[in-house]
Amino acid sequence: MVAQPPLALQGMDTFSALGLGLLVAAFYDALRFLLGKSKPLVFLCDLAGFAVGAVAAVSFGVSYSYTGFLRWYMLVGMAAGCAAYFFAVAPFTGALRRGILWVLAAPFRLVARVLLRSVVRRFSSWRAKRRKKRKEQVKRKKSPLQQTGKVLYNSN
Repeated sequence: MVAQPPLALQGMDTFSALGLGLLVAAFYDALRFLLGKSKPLVFLCDLAGFAVGAVAAVSFGVSYSYTGFLRWYMLVGMAAGCAAYFFAVAPFTGALRRGILWVLAAPFRLVARVLLRSVVRRFSSWRAKRRKKRKEQVKRKKSPLQQTGKVLYNSN
């Protein structure tokens, strides 16, 4: 065990932990994309992200670092990697995700638009015919009784 590793080795461990933080953040983002945005699922994604991050940090510290222990600068590197992902990479992945969803939904939008257009046309033509028929029925209908406004009384 090394009490204080050289600064160059600390930098290598920190840089490696930065990459690990990027991977954990990418895993979390992909999990959120696949599972959705409802509150219980986001909570489960958060728990899974923290668990994967903790396991990855300890595993990295034990197996790949120079000292063989998890050190504070490794955690700082992982946090910097997560922050770098969410502030630099996530906007691009979000745009990519929206583009993919738009392309996947395009055939459904096209079919819906074509079907909806035909249904609206048929309904509007049926409605226009119905209005015209009703107006004709109202015109044809005459009351057999005298209208009260035109009643004449004899003055005799």
